[in-house]
Amino acid sequence: MKRGERMLKAIIVDDEILAINLLEAMLKDNGAIDVIGKFLNPLEAIANIPTLKPDILFLDIEMAEMSGIDLASKIEELTHVLDIVFVTAYEHYAIEAFSVQAIDYILKPIEKDRLMKTIERISIRRGKIQQLSDGSIRNEDVQVIENFHFHLHSGKMYIDGMALTLSTKEFHILYFLAQRPGQIFHPSDLYKLIWAEDSLGQTQALKVHISNLRKKLESIPGHQANIVTVRGSGYQFLFT
Repeated sequence: MKRGERMLKAIIVDDEILAINLLEAMLKDNGAIDVIGKFLNPLEAIANIPTLKPDILFLDIEMAEMSGIDLASKIEELTHVLDIVFVTAYEHYAIEAFSVQAIDYILKPIEKDRLMKTIERISIRRGKIQQLSDGSIRNEDVQVIENFHFHLHSGKMYIDGMALTLSTKEFHILYFLAQRPGQIFHPSDLYKLIWAEDSLGQTQALKVHISNLRKKLESIPGHQANIVTVRGSGYQFLFT
């Protein structure tokens, strides 16, 4: 961790205590992560996330009380912005995992280098968000663009005072595009900017998020903004 950077706060949810202890030890070795919560029961995790406000949630998938996929879906309803990393022994949940805003999907047994790359990627992206916050709004966490109010730290978003419920990825995408109205971004470039990694031609997740954002923007009475597709070029945000 570089001098001046804050440690990222993390919660681990797994119904196997040995798995929790192993992951916690690996995260402590990294030096950039502060594990602020460990839960064997996913229901207890859901109850504590709003208070603990972690940056990262390391989440198992197959658990008795509730699957990690279901837990992630419920977290989307919360206003706190956090990055979800699934840590599981099963490959076949990958597509479903990314559909609920997972930032990464790590297979057990965990390879330390693989875990460190995930942490580095999250740190870079969160650093960019913090720079935007520090540079644009000083001591406030609200960025006002036209009639859009983005609460960067809480992940809340309002249009003319009306709350718009967004997932973490939707918030990041909309905030990024709203700052650059009229600019066109190729899907691969936008994916890299939001996910902080190359898409390798796989931009379906981005398309899903864009589609969801369009529907949510259109649900606002008298909405005057949208994300349009410029054929052959990419996506463009417009205040109309």
